Amino acid sequence: MRDARRQLEELTISDPAAVANMMRHLAAVSFVLTGRRVIETREDEPRLTAGFRLMGGAHHLCGAVTSRTGIDQVYVAFDVDDAVGPPIGLGLFRKEKHETLVYGDCRLWSPADGGRAILVPDPTGDHGHFAFQPGSRLKHLPGLPAGNLEPGLRRAAARRVRLLNSGELRNASEGCAVTRFSNVGRKIFVEVTPLSE
Repeated sequence: MRDARRQLEELTISDPAAVANMMRHLAAVSFVLTGRRVIETREDEPRLTAGFRLMGGAHHLCGAVTSRTGIDQVYVAFDVDDAVGPPIGLGLFRKEKHETLVYGDCRLWSPADGGRAILVPDPTGDHGHFAFQPGSRLKHLPGLPAGNLEPGLRRAAARRVRLLNSGELRNASEGCAVTRFSNVGRKIFVEVTPLSE
C-alpha cells in the first residue's frame, strides 16, 4: 500500500500543472502569512512546505525533521488525487521545549487593517495563535484573535483568492524544490529536486 501511494505521489509531482498549482497556493499562503515569497525565507524563520495528505506515519517524519532542526514548519496539504485543486489542509509542526507538537486544522486569519495574517490552529480548541516575526520563529500567543473570528478568516481566504487570480504568483515555483524525506530506522534521508515551471 505504501509503495502504491508513493508511486501515485511521484506520478502527481511529475505533472507540471499539479506542481504549478501547489506552488501558487504555497506562495499565496507565504504572502498572506509573511508578506514575502517562499524563497525569501531567512535562516530562523518558519519553513513553508507543500505536499500531500500525511499518511502512514509521514507526520512522524515531518515531526522528526522539525525536532532536529528546531525550525517551525507550516505544511500545506493537497489531495494526491486532485493536486490541481485547492489545499485540503494547513498544519504547523513546532518544537516546544523537549517535544515536537503538531497543530492541525490551522486557518489563516487576517486583521481588518490588511496586515499580515496569523495562523490559528483548530479554532475550536484552546491552542492560541501564531504570528510571523521576521528573522525568528512564529510567536505563540494565547487565546484567539480579539472579536469575532469569522470575518478575519474570510479576509484571509479572500486575500489568497485575490493573489491566486492576480499575476503576482506567476513563476511561483522559481527557486523552489521538491524535498522528499525518507527514513530507515532512525536515519532520515533528504532528496532535493529543483522545480521548474
